[in-house]
Amino acid sequence: MDHQNDIKIIISKHAIQRRKHYTPIEKSILINLVKQIDDKFAISKKENNIYKIGHKNTIAIIKKTDDSLTLVTAYFFDRYDYKIDNIKLKISIAVSKEDRKLKRDMNRGIIHKIYRTNFLNKKVECGVICSTANSKNSRDKIQKENFKYKLILDWKLFLKFQDIPMNHYHMYFNDFEEILNVVHLENEEFFLNNFERKI
Repeated sequence: MDHQNDIKIIISKHAIQRRKHYTPIEKSILINLVKQIDDKFAISKKENNIYKIGHKNTIAIIKKTDDSLTLVTAYFFDRYDYKIDNIKLKISIAVSKEDRKLKRDMNRGIIHKIYRTNFLNKKVECGVICSTANSKNSRDKIQKENFKYKLILDWKLFLKFQDIPMNHYHMYFNDFEEILNVVHLENEEFFLNNFERKI
């Protein structure tokens, strides 16, 4: 198949260099990888979408449009010298970040979100309150006999603020009065209390 005549291949900056300290991958190697994947799975003939091609931890994400294939990211193909013949790859439609978050939220049994006002004076999400009875988390299932709720804070908050009265980034509780030293209710929404920033 002559890919150059059929469809344009675009390689993202992230695919070339995933982290600042990583050695950049030659663009020609990644273009060849996309061609191999397209030869095997005919992505260029599929509907416009974002596709995940992978086997265990070896994964490529390719975005298909009417006239192009964009390699969004690819990792661990170096183990196979960027040749896919001997990899048991499977293709699926990539699940969006929003969809993954929604599924995770549903599995956690979230009943309230926790917010804080950042230094730009914007309301940002920084934690959740879950119902242990509705959670699919194995630890929560064990705790649901003893506790009704679980408060989870973004672990980064513990790097930014001091004196948050929690031993861990999550805690179980039965009565909302138990968490008033961490959060408070404001206009029917939970907000993180004002903790002093670390210097």
